[in-house]
Amino acid sequence: MNCLKDNKQGTEILLAYAAGTLNAAETASLEQHAAGCGECRALVDAQKHLWSLLDAAEAPEVSADFDARLYARIAREEGASSWKSGWVRWLRGFAPGSFLWNPISWKPVVAGVAGAVVLAVGLYLHVPLHAPTIQPASSVSGINQQIRPESVDAEQMETTVEDLEMLMPPATPAGRM
Repeated sequence: MNCLKDNKQGTEILLAYAAGTLNAAETASLEQHAAGCGECRALVDAQKHLWSLLDAAEAPEVSADFDARLYARIAREEGASSWKSGWVRWLRGFAPGSFLWNPISWKPVVAGVAGAVVLAVGLYLHVPLHAPTIQPASSVSGINQQIRPESVDAEQMETTVEDLEMLMPPATPAGRM
């Protein structure tokens, strides 16, 4: 048997062993491996100890009228219409002593409002009141915007036009749509 810590299914094997659902051959293999491997022996012993504690634990007694109270509560909640019970719960939140009066419950609201105010002020201060004017290229000093025929490369222009034609959608005839 491979070491439990190196086996992908080590956890499942250990749980099956502790629960007693592992077959006899695998149980014998695991016990033989654990006898020689200190880490696996510690895992097996810890799992056995845990299972013995769970077996020794006693469940608390349930009151005699538990079922009756549970079914009565379910019937009460199912009987009330969902919109009415939702509004009633919401309105009860405004009563003194409720969770809305608790300052801890308002912390996320205050943080959200503060964030919105900071965002609004930042946008107000950052956005210009009037759009900047754009000067025409001819009025910019020091830049010659004329294109001279001797400076244009014919092959580069042809390649650019071909690239643009590939990007443009095909034209549809006027009669078809």
